Formats: sequence, C-alpha cells, structure tokens
Amino acid sequence: MTFRKLALNNVLRNWRTYAAYFLSSAFSVFVFFMYAVFAFHPYLTAEKLKSASSGLHFAESIIYVFTFFFILYSMGTFLKTRKKEFGLLIMHGMTRLQLRKLVFLENMVIGFSSILLGIAAGFFASKGFLALGSRVIGMEPALPFYFPQKAILLTHTAFALLFFVISLFTAAVLRGNKLIDLLTGTEKPRPEPKASPFRALLAVVLLVLGYAGAIAAKGMMVVTAMIPVTVIVVIGTYFLFTQLSVWILSRLKKNERFFLNRTNIVTFSDLSYRMKDNARMFFIITIVSTVAFAAIGSLAGFRSLMLNSANKQEPYTYVYQSAPSNKKKEEHIQKIESGLSGYERLEVSYKKQETYTLMSTTDYNKAAELWKEPKLSLKDGETAIMPEDLLYPREFHPEEHKKAVTVNGEKAVPKVLDRLIFSSSLFSGDLIILTDQEYQKVKGESRSYTAYRTAKPTETLKAAKALDQEIRDPEDASFLFTSSALMVDSMAQSINIFLFVGLFIGFVFFAAAGSFLYFRIYSDFEDDVKKYQAIARIGLTGKELKRIITIQMGLLFFVPAGTAAVHGFVALIALGNMFEARIWMEIAAVLGGFIVIQLIYFLVIRAGYVKKIRQAI
Repeated sequence: MTFRKLALNNVLRNWRTYAAYFLSSAFSVFVFFMYAVFAFHPYLTAEKLKSASSGLHFAESIIYVFTFFFILYSMGTFLKTRKKEFGLLIMHGMTRLQLRKLVFLENMVIGFSSILLGIAAGFFASKGFLALGSRVIGMEPALPFYFPQKAILLTHTAFALLFFVISLFTAAVLRGNKLIDLLTGTEKPRPEPKASPFRALLAVVLLVLGYAGAIAAKGMMVVTAMIPVTVIVVIGTYFLFTQLSVWILSRLKKNERFFLNRTNIVTFSDLSYRMKDNARMFFIITIVSTVAFAAIGSLAGFRSLMLNSANKQEPYTYVYQSAPSNKKKEEHIQKIESGLSGYERLEVSYKKQETYTLMSTTDYNKAAELWKEPKLSLKDGETAIMPEDLLYPREFHPEEHKKAVTVNGEKAVPKVLDRLIFSSSLFSGDLIILTDQEYQKVKGESRSYTAYRTAKPTETLKAAKALDQEIRDPEDASFLFTSSALMVDSMAQSINIFLFVGLFIGFVFFAAAGSFLYFRIYSDFEDDVKKYQAIARIGLTGKELKRIITIQMGLLFFVPAGTAAVHGFVALIALGNMFEARIWMEIAAVLGGFIVIQLIYFLVIRAGYVKKIRQAI
C-alpha cells in the first residue's frame, strides 16, 4: 500500500468524523462560488449595478476569512479525537515526519474534494441562483446564464491556498506531542470541574447590565453604547459557559432528590465535564450565531424601515415641480395625465430659501383638504412649520421644533404640524407656512408644485419608468419629475443587495455553528458507546437511552442557541430604539426562522446519533 493510498483510506474509514467538516467546507466553497458567479457577471458592469458587485465581493471576503478559522478549529478537534490512532502508528514504526505528511495528505484530500464538490454543485445551481438573485435585487429581465470562468479560477485558487495553509498548520501541531500523550488520547483522568460562585454571579450581572444598557439606549445613544455593551455581553457570555453553567450543574448534582430521580444520575453525571470541556466551543457558537442572527435581523428591519420611510416620503404617485422659466410644463403635464385615470390633482406654489421652504396658507389648505387634514387659519405674525424630520423613519417629537423662526426679519414661534402631506422633493429644510400677505412679501422665485394621487401608486412602476425616460433631462434644472413607485423601487433594489448578501453570510455562519456541535458530539461517540454498553447490562431500556441522549444533546444544542437568540433579540430591540421605530415583525420572523433551523438540525443529528449508539451496544 502506498503512502497516498493510506491517507485516502484513512479519510474513507473515518468518513463519519469528517462528514460534517467536509460538507461544511463544500458548502462554504459553494456559497463563495455562487457569489463569485454573480459578482463577475458581465451585466453587472453597468454603473448603477456596481454596488451589487462590490457587495458580493465583500461577502466573499467575509466568507473566506471565516472559513479559514472555521476549518482551522475543526481540524484541531479532529486531531484530538485521533491521538490514540496516531500513537499506534508511531509504535508500529511511523516517523514523526511521516505522521505529519499523512495528516497533510488527508487534509488536502478533503480540501480538494470539497473544492470540486462545491464548484460542481455551484455550477449546476448557478442558473437558478442568478434568477433568484435578480429577482431579490429587482432586476428585469433576470441575468442570463454564462460560463463563469473567472469565478471558477478565483474559487479554486483561493480555497486551494486556504486548504494548503490549513494542512501545513495541522501537520505542525503534531510536532510537540509525546507518545504517551498520543496513546492516552482523551482517556486521561479529568479532575472534577469547579466553578467560582463569584464568577458565576458575575456572568449574570454582566449580562443583565449589558441587556439593560442596550434596551435603555435611545436614538444615537445606541451607537455610543454599542462597544461597551458588546464587550460586557461577550465577557458575560464567556463566564456563562465556563462558570455559571458548571456551577448550576454542580448544584443540581448535590440535590439528591433531583439527581437520583430515574435516569438523571446518568444524564447529569458527566454533563458538567462536557460543559466545561466545551465552554470555549459554546462561546464561539453563541457569538457566531448572534452575529448571524443580529445581522440578518438588522438588515430585514432596516429594509422595512427604509421602505416604510420611502412610502411616507412620497405620498403622491407623481410630482412635477416647475420654475417660471420652464417652457415644457404644459407638454409634460399632458404626457403625465394621458397615462393616468381616476386621479386627484393638487397644484400649489412655493419658494425655496437656503435653509427652508415657504408656502402660503391658501396653498397649504389645498393639500390639507385633499388629505382631509384640519385647515390652517393664521393671523398676522403667525406661522406654522412642517418639520423635515417627518421624512425620517423615527418617532416624531413636536416639542423639538417649537423654536422661533425668522421670516422677513420677524421672529415667530410656529405651530408644529405632525402630518406629512408633501413629497420629500419639496423640502429644503423645514416647510414654513405663512399668511398669504407675508408670503407675497418674500423675495424669490415662485415655483409650481403639481402632484397626482391615485389609489394604487405601486402599480404605476412600468408607466413611471417610461415617463421618466421621456421627460428627464439632466441638463435642464427648470423642472423635476418624481414618482413614488420609482423611488421605492430604487431604494428596495439598493437595500435588497445588502439583504441578499447578509442572508447567505448568515447561512454560512449558522451552518458552521451546527457543524461545531456535530464535531463535538461525534468526538465523544466511542466514550458514549462504552458507557451505555455498561449501563445496558444493568437494565437500561431503549426509551431511557433516547431520553438521556435527548436531554444531553438538547442542552448542548439549545443552551448556546438560546443564548444567541436572546443576544440577537436584545440587539434588534436596540436597533429599533436607534431609529425610534417598531420592528417586531422582523424580529419575530428572524427569531422564528432561527429556532426552526436549530430544531430541524437537532432532530436530524439526534436521530442519527441514537441509531448509531443502539447499533453499537
């Protein structure tokens, strides 16, 4: 048997141990390749789509860096579970250099197999992915399929280098291990895990302080509090797994009524050891899952806020603003109205100053009547203000705008209006409403504002695009045409790019977190078999075995997942506080999806593990 054949056989023989690592690596290659196919598409060279290409390349870099550390950690776990095997090989005459060479070759076999599978799967899925990506971003027609030569070359080169470097690292790790350490493997006696009550309490205090700080912060204070709150929560999370969880389990073991009840003695006897041994892994899983959960939730929440804001900023289907010098007004108005049916029209005048926009009471009341808002009746020297803040996706505070404004050299404290009934293009700062007499005194050019309201403005997107192409003239500043459907579509396309990127990065993070748990569970497989074989001789039933494994595995799965869900939930509440907006639907959707994914993964892994344990005993 050749040395290469030995390395290949080792991989095939230990396929169960390597399965999650191999599939997760292949999935990372697959996602990276998919993004590369999209990013290098010839149709994305257009100026307005360069942001999509840049976002996809950014996602690739994040996936690549994360995959490096993920694979490095995974290989460290594999080496620990195979120490006894390596010790036996050395006893049978294998040199240290040959052992490192064997590990290097095994890693390269898995690495290149992952690359081939990831690229092959990505190539066959690329047509559907391009169609899906085009639909998510809002591109019509969808991007056509092309042969992704650049994507294949980039993916193969990047991951070949990654697996080569990882293989060198893992081979070098074996250099310092003594033969006795290799032979004993994971069977060395472990001391009773101990936890400091002070540090256990500190974990609770830090998490409560972090959550309270995140929830209490409002507006831009959220940004200021972000770093200290994150540091506090991260430290609290570390102590949660290294101290608090071990302390709770030790207290449960001292409670004889609980500990000696049914199969609890088997379930919890070594759980504290596992919690202590896996504390760092749980910490990593929690942080990774929190980042994915919070990122996806933040993007979904931000998308909802921005689209709601866009609909709020453009209450009219079409708006046409014209200066007195515009000679095309009648022609343009005729074109706009020829494509509309069942509309309401508003025509008013306004004057723009450096820091605000002015309008007469009569013209304001025309809009108020259209929107069934109370009309204004201003006396001499009185003014009203429609603050520009109404355009933004946050709670409105009228008291912030009860400050004197100066118009025509006179100061007055305005009446604050809290309903937006004009589009964003009208605003140049706040909109000040004056009496008709005061408005006439203001120097400056009076521009016309013609707005059209229809029942379903979103259905005018196709017509709006045609009108925009026909009317638009970048060199003519005497008029401006805007459409609510065009604005919402443009904003949705920009935001969807980032949501599209964030979703797949989140999926990679979730897959990695699940793989970490898979590695940990199967690394204890041989020890579990010996334990359950011994207990089965004294009457352990299949139902009791399943119950023990379910509780142990459930804690390993859902303690870090539950902690991550709470972290992410608080982070999304803080996001809502920053914009002073409600994003409960987005939080519920992301949290629900996260729980469903974790539950499905748990049920699949548990079913396979119980089956293998039963077969072994």
